[in-house]
Amino acid sequence: MTEIIKVAVLRPLWNTYDYKIPADLDVPGKGARVRVPFGPASAVGVVVGKSMASNYDLKPIDAVLDVEPIFSNDLMKLGEWMASYYHHPIGSVFETFLPAFARRGKQPDLSVEQNWNVVGSSSPPEFKNAVRQKEVWEFLKGFGPISDTELAANKIPRAVLKALLKKGWVEAHEAVDESHRESSDLSLTSEQSVAVRTVLDTMGRYSTHLLEGVTGSGKTEVYLRVLEQVLARGQQALVLVPEISLTPQTTDRFERRFPDVHSLHSMVPDGKRFNTWAKCGKGMVSVLVGTRSSVFTPFKDLGVIVVDEEHDASFKQTESLRYSARDVAVMRARELGIPCILGSATPSLESVSNCEKGLYSRSRLSHRPGTAEMPEFHVHDIRGQVLTSGMSEPLLQNIEKHLKSNGQVLILINRRGYSPSFFCTECGWRARCESCEVNLVWHEIPVPGLHCHHCLRRVPRPTTCPECHSSLLTPRGAGTQRVEATLRERFPTEPIYRVDRDEIKTHRQMSNLYRKLRDSSNGILIGTQMLAKGHHFPNVTLVAVLSADGGFLSTDFRGPERTAQLIVQVAGRAGRAERRGEVWIQSYDPDNPNLQSLVEHGYPGFLSSEMALRREARVPPFSHWAVIRAAGQVVDETVAFIKRIMDAVPESGVGKMGPVAAPIERIDNRFRFQGVVHSTSRQSLRRALASIERERTKSKRIRWSIDVDPTEIL
Repeated sequence: MTEIIKVAVLRPLWNTYDYKIPADLDVPGKGARVRVPFGPASAVGVVVGKSMASNYDLKPIDAVLDVEPIFSNDLMKLGEWMASYYHHPIGSVFETFLPAFARRGKQPDLSVEQNWNVVGSSSPPEFKNAVRQKEVWEFLKGFGPISDTELAANKIPRAVLKALLKKGWVEAHEAVDESHRESSDLSLTSEQSVAVRTVLDTMGRYSTHLLEGVTGSGKTEVYLRVLEQVLARGQQALVLVPEISLTPQTTDRFERRFPDVHSLHSMVPDGKRFNTWAKCGKGMVSVLVGTRSSVFTPFKDLGVIVVDEEHDASFKQTESLRYSARDVAVMRARELGIPCILGSATPSLESVSNCEKGLYSRSRLSHRPGTAEMPEFHVHDIRGQVLTSGMSEPLLQNIEKHLKSNGQVLILINRRGYSPSFFCTECGWRARCESCEVNLVWHEIPVPGLHCHHCLRRVPRPTTCPECHSSLLTPRGAGTQRVEATLRERFPTEPIYRVDRDEIKTHRQMSNLYRKLRDSSNGILIGTQMLAKGHHFPNVTLVAVLSADGGFLSTDFRGPERTAQLIVQVAGRAGRAERRGEVWIQSYDPDNPNLQSLVEHGYPGFLSSEMALRREARVPPFSHWAVIRAAGQVVDETVAFIKRIMDAVPESGVGKMGPVAAPIERIDNRFRFQGVVHSTSRQSLRRALASIERERTKSKRIRWSIDVDPTEIL
C-alpha cells in the first residue's frame, strides 16, 4: 500500500496537501521537512500527518530533508492551535516558526564551539613553504586561545586550521567560558525568596506566575535562581526579552551566571540562527535568551519559560501572523506541563485580570534591595508657560541643580527627529507626506531634511512655501534632536547622549553608551521609549518626562496603559544607587485622573482606576476583541470590502463596530479602514471569525488581516 502524507507547504495557504512517499524514501514522521512538487516548481513543507487514502491523483515527494523531525510534538500542536486561534493559514504559521535557512531546506551545523590554541614550545615548527599555515600559527600564538566565532571574524580558513590540527601543531577544545561566572551567594530578600519558592513548588507541572516588581527590585535574580534549579535537573530554559539589541544588561546577567547561554535575535546571522535553533532541539543549549520568535524554538527538555517585561508591545507581531509571544509562551508551557514566569514592573491589565480570576499566581517585589529608595514624583503644570524646545525654565533650572550635584539627568521625549512639523509662518502651510496622511518630520541629523516615519519617504527642505511662496519656513515642536541641541547650548561642558533609532542601532552601541554613563558621575541622556527598556543607570538622579498628555488622552483605549507603563519604567532609571531620584512630569492637564492615580498611588493605583474604567466600558480584558483591517488604493472599494466582511459575521453572541477609518487613514498610498468584532465569550468570537477567515483568499486588490487580541487600534 502506498503511504500518503499530509504536508503544510510553507506558503500562506489554508489547506494541507497530500503526497505519495516513494518506496526508496523514508519519512521520519510528523514534524519533518520535505521538499515537494508544487505548481511548476518545488517547495519546502512540514509533514503534519499521514493518511490511508486520498481523493486525488497524487504526486510523490521530491526529497526528505530531515533524518529526525525538526519540530517536536508540542510545537506541532502549538502550530495547529495558532492557525485556529489567530485564524491564519497553517502553511504561513509553520513558515513563521522556521528560521530562514530552515525554510530554504538547508541543514544545520551542529558542531560545538571550540577554542583553538598552539601546541608545544614557543619556537615555531618548520613550515617550509606553508606560508598561510605559518601566519595562522603565529596569530594563534599571539592571541590564543581563540574561539571559532573569533576566527571566522578574522577570516581564518577552516582548511588551514584542520591542516595544523592534523600535524599536531594546534589543538582544539570545547569552548566553555568560566572566566566571568557570577556567584549566586547574594542573599535574597524575603519577597524574592517567596517568589522563587512559589515557582519551584510547581516544577514539573503547568503554572503561570506573574512576578510584579518595582524597577530595581531584583526580578532578574529571581529568574536566575529558578533557572539554577531547572539546569540542576538537567533541563533547559527559555528567556524571552523584548529587544535584545537594546537590553545588553539582561543578557549579560545570564551569561555571567551560566556557562552555556545562547542568543537569538534579528542581528544574529541566518546561518548561526538556524544552528542555535537546531542545537536547542538536540539539547545542546542550556539557556536560550531571545526575542519574540524564539518562542518557536524546539527544545529537547524545556523546564521553564520566562517572559521578561511581559507588558512590552514588541512581544506582539504586527504583520502576517499577528501573534502575542507572551500568550503563545503561556500556551506552550501549558502543553509541556512546565512553569511560565511573566515579569514586569508594570504588568499588563490582561495578566493582572488573569491573576484576579485565579488563572495565574502573583508575587510582588515592592522594595529595592539595600538602601536604594523609590524616586519622588512631581507633576509640573506648564499651562501658560513659555517652553524652550519643550522644556520649561523651572525644569531647566532643576536640571542644572542636579548636574551641579554630580547627578546624571535622563529626559524622555517620545518623538525622534528635530521637530514633528515644518510650516510656513505666513499662510500656515505644513509639510505633509504625499503618500501618507501625516506631517513630515524635520531632521537635522545626519542630513537636514523632511522624513516620513511611516513610508520612510525623504525630501529636501523647500526654499519657499509652495502655497504663498514665502521664505518664512520653520520647524515647529520638539523632538530628541532639538532637545539635544538646546541642552548642548545651555550646558556646553556637560556630556550629552541621545538614544533613539536614528542614533542607536546595535547592541554594541548601547553597551558602549551604558559603559560611558556607568563610569562617569555627570551627563545628560535624552531619548525615546528605548530608554525604558530595562537599562540600569545608577547615577541618574533626575528623570524628566516632557509630555505625557497625548497618551492619557489617546483615542486608543490602551493609550493610558501604555503611557503609565512608559512613565513608570523610565522613572525606574532614577535613584537606583544610594541617592534618591526625582521624577518631573510636565503636563498641560495636571489634574488628569490617570496621571493623579499614578503619581499618588503608583502603578497599582493606576491599575485600580483603569481596571474600573475598562470594566465599565466592557473593553479588554473584560471582553475579547478582534480587529479586521483592510488597506486599498480606492477609498470606496476598501470601505465596501470591510462592510462586506462585517456583514458576513453572524450576530449571535458578538457585537460589531465599523467600518471606520484608521486614525491615520492613508499610509504609502493605501487607504486604511477597520472594523471590530467583540464578545464576552471567547468561543463566540472564534466562531464568528471562523466564518470569515477564508474570505481573504478572495481579494487580490485589498490587503486585509484578522488581528485577534489587538494591542493597538491603528
